[in-house]
Amino acid sequence: MKRYAIWNKQDPIITPIGEVLTAEQWIDRYPVAGVPSIVVVCSAGEINGGFFGTLGQMMRMYEDKIDFSQCQTAEEALALIEYYEDARNAEAQAKAEEKAQSDAFNAEMTAASLASIAASMEYQNLMTLPDEEV
Repeated sequence: MKRYAIWNKQDPIITPIGEVLTAEQWIDRYPVAGVPSIVVVCSAGEINGGFFGTLGQMMRMYEDKIDFSQCQTAEEALALIEYYEDARNAEAQAKAEEKAQSDAFNAEMTAASLASIAASMEYQNLMTLPDEEV
């Protein structure tokens, strides 16, 4: 699922709080959006005002992690950024799931160890009682 889109500087912007802004209103709010040489990135989908950035800045943020040298269009660069972010998020999710499984295993082992210790102590206590006949 696409997260970002390149804004054509003509479509209206709909913000997460429900504002519907014309392109001119959006540019008045964020003058950088009106600079012809800057590629503006917004959220993909109907609520496109949930994210606002510039492709150049996004590429600079990831230049040490992504090789943009083969990109011939802004769309290709944006697709690489999304691919990288998806992979990074999947890796973080996998690590979180692995940690949760490890934590659950550790909790289970702790409970089993405590039960074993309690049984051993009970046995020791029973062994110290004097033998009595009824």
